[in-house]
Amino acid sequence: MDFIRAFTYISEDRRRLGKLGATAIVALLCAVPGIGLISLCALLGYLVELIHNVGNDYPRPLPEWGRIGEKISKGLPVLLAIIVYHSPLFFGLLFLFVFRHVIAVSLFGGITFLSILGGLAPLMGLYLALVWSLLAAGLARYADAWEAASLYQLSRLLRSLHKHSTLALQWLIASLAANIILLALLPVALLGLLLFVPVQGYLAGSYGRRLRAERMALRRGHAPGFAGLDGGRFPGARRD
Repeated sequence: MDFIRAFTYISEDRRRLGKLGATAIVALLCAVPGIGLISLCALLGYLVELIHNVGNDYPRPLPEWGRIGEKISKGLPVLLAIIVYHSPLFFGLLFLFVFRHVIAVSLFGGITFLSILGGLAPLMGLYLALVWSLLAAGLARYADAWEAASLYQLSRLLRSLHKHSTLALQWLIASLAANIILLALLPVALLGLLLFVPVQGYLAGSYGRRLRAERMALRRGHAPGFAGLDGGRFPGARRD
């Protein structure tokens, strides 16, 4: 899943410092009340532009930070999709919170709470993994066609995960491993925050590119071949 290249491709861009600096500023603005949601939409719009560029094999995929309004309009559907996909998890956590503070006030209630928590925690973890996989596939389609409806085509996305389960598992492992590394880099001058969007955007774009290649290969009736792990062109990759 081009894991190493997700961290190194940025060095090939001569304008990387300006792009990364602007990305970090927008990311920090997400925590500011009043403009936080707007900044988050812009950041998500930047992310899907990066996914689009990687998926279409651009030589310098890191986007410029111009046309902020366009990025906000592209990022808003992504933010709404994230909220919708994670809403069952939110309600599950809300239920646990209410149960813990209202019902679990006795010894029996505390034991019951721990039993429920032990049963729900693995299910929440599996649901989170499924949600991330669905969102990654949906973002790849959205960045390809710029149609917000592609984020909610659950039957198509689930079929895609079923047909390309190995590739989806590779992406999920690569994404989790990248998050661990980025969290470890967070204390180093916020380096993890600086690299989060470029790294995860590249992995998602590479995932979308390989999904497209596998779909085209299946339509032709033969197994797909890949150029390797060095970021070379895959069959089915295209340029705009």
